[in-house]
Amino acid sequence: MERSLVQQAMRAGEPIPDRIVNAPELHLGCELYLQAFYDLDSERTHAMGLTAISWSSMMQYAIMNDLDEEQTESLIYHVRRMDQDHLKRLAKKNKSTQTTTTAKPKRGRRGR
Repeated sequence: MERSLVQQAMRAGEPIPDRIVNAPELHLGCELYLQAFYDLDSERTHAMGLTAISWSSMMQYAIMNDLDEEQTESLIYHVRRMDQDHLKRLAKKNKSTQTTTTAKPKRGRRGR
């Protein structure tokens, strides 16, 4: 996805988006855990409130991807850390959205 955004920006003669230019680099082998987070995150809904990715979902992912014990432990560790940060961002975003939507409208003066 990033590669296509860079190509589009170059074709259009526009600057490459900051989020791509300044994106952190993953350590070798960590792509597995980032992809697991994306896959597991896509399976849940926050319709009833923010919910963490379950341990059983992570275990099922590890089994389906033939991860060994060490990889499974790392998967659980990394996915939980990413999920905690992601849920914090969503909670903060939801809180600011609720504040703006629940603010009382200002009353204007009616006729003079």
